[in-house]
Amino acid sequence: PRPVPLRGSARLSPAVIEPSPTPPPAGPDPESLRQEGGADPVVLEDLTAVLRLPGLFRKLDKVLAAVTESFQLPEDSPFRPHGDGPGDGVHEYGFYWRDPDQLLQLFAGLSWGEAGHDPLWEVRIEALAALDPEQLRAGGLHRIAARRAEGRFSEWDSFWHEDKTRTSYLIGASAAATRFLEEENPDATAAEYLSGAVYALSASGSLGALLEAARHVAGLGS
Repeated sequence: PRPVPLRGSARLSPAVIEPSPTPPPAGPDPESLRQEGGADPVVLEDLTAVLRLPGLFRKLDKVLAAVTESFQLPEDSPFRPHGDGPGDGVHEYGFYWRDPDQLLQLFAGLSWGEAGHDPLWEVRIEALAALDPEQLRAGGLHRIAARRAEGRFSEWDSFWHEDKTRTSYLIGASAAATRFLEEENPDATAAEYLSGAVYALSASGSLGALLEAARHVAGLGS
């Protein structure tokens, strides 16, 4: 709006008509909160994601159930299910198997990691706390195991053997979850991918060879 002129002959000094400084807002400055590690404000997208989580995990449960129906480790396998069910739901969601000596862990499910990367359908073998993964890598057996398993999995994908996410990861197969959206039945295809990777690790002998080497490194076998 146009300024209204002052009436009368009195002239006000500049000090009178200058606006006074705006008082600082109450409460902490948002920028200082971010610098101090405070949480960013919740946005609508966050609330929408929270509302969708129950439906998401029901969907994941169906995929994982299809994996167990499609393939299970042989009865004589030393690897046994670990935990009461899929977990942990914080950085990944899926099934775990461990050997009796707690040296290696096999995982199959959805992983998005500590850094929050795009979700991956993943099957992997990792070293547990009782095993030094660098000792197992020293002989290059993880590379041999990856190539051997890949021979049973080549129509789907390849196995990696050098993963920078965590030093404990030895070998595995990973595929972006969005890759399966192009399929006619994305959930069924994802389940086949996971079960196929677990089968490849078992049938190729890679899983058993890695465990044998792990026991040797840990001084538990010849």
